[in-house]
Amino acid sequence: MTEYTWPNGVGDPTPEDIRRAWPATVTALPVGAAVTGKVIGRQPFGVFVEIDGVPDAVGLAEIFGSPPGTVPPPLGFAISGSVVDHAERNFQVRLRLDDWGDEREPLPLEPNERLGDREALSGFLRRLRQDYEASGDQWENGTLGSFLEALEAWVADAPGWYANHGQELPPEGDWAFMARALSAARFYE
Repeated sequence: MTEYTWPNGVGDPTPEDIRRAWPATVTALPVGAAVTGKVIGRQPFGVFVEIDGVPDAVGLAEIFGSPPGTVPPPLGFAISGSVVDHAERNFQVRLRLDDWGDEREPLPLEPNERLGDREALSGFLRRLRQDYEASGDQWENGTLGSFLEALEAWVADAPGWYANHGQELPPEGDWAFMARALSAARFYE
């Protein structure tokens, strides 16, 4: 995967250019308008887009609106899509892309795969949610109750799973962090 970048290359509009052009941008790109352009910045949460024909506009296509397992396409990737909203607080045109490219991250984790940090865990949880939204009817545990029951059973049996894959249960796991996250999800918006 290519590195993550913010849109700040030569020729990209400056924040002042974007702010000054905002009224004209909203007029030129109403909700529902078809757009084309190219990726000028990429982050784990989506891509920033230079929109063809509107030089001082910056679009943002968030990855939560993409197919399950999608990763942000590389810099320079040609996009097509439509305007879904205007974010006045940061002068961004929100986009829905027709094509996110062919790059996908696997789900679930492979036995030897590791998540290196909190952001990687967050990304995995996003992919898991997207997988449920796309194919939850195929999950063995498709209700919250059955999912939590299976989660409880897997955590209890985790040493056996690791042993079956020739590994030891990682001692460095932050079990309290995961318990807090699962508990907080009951009410967090």
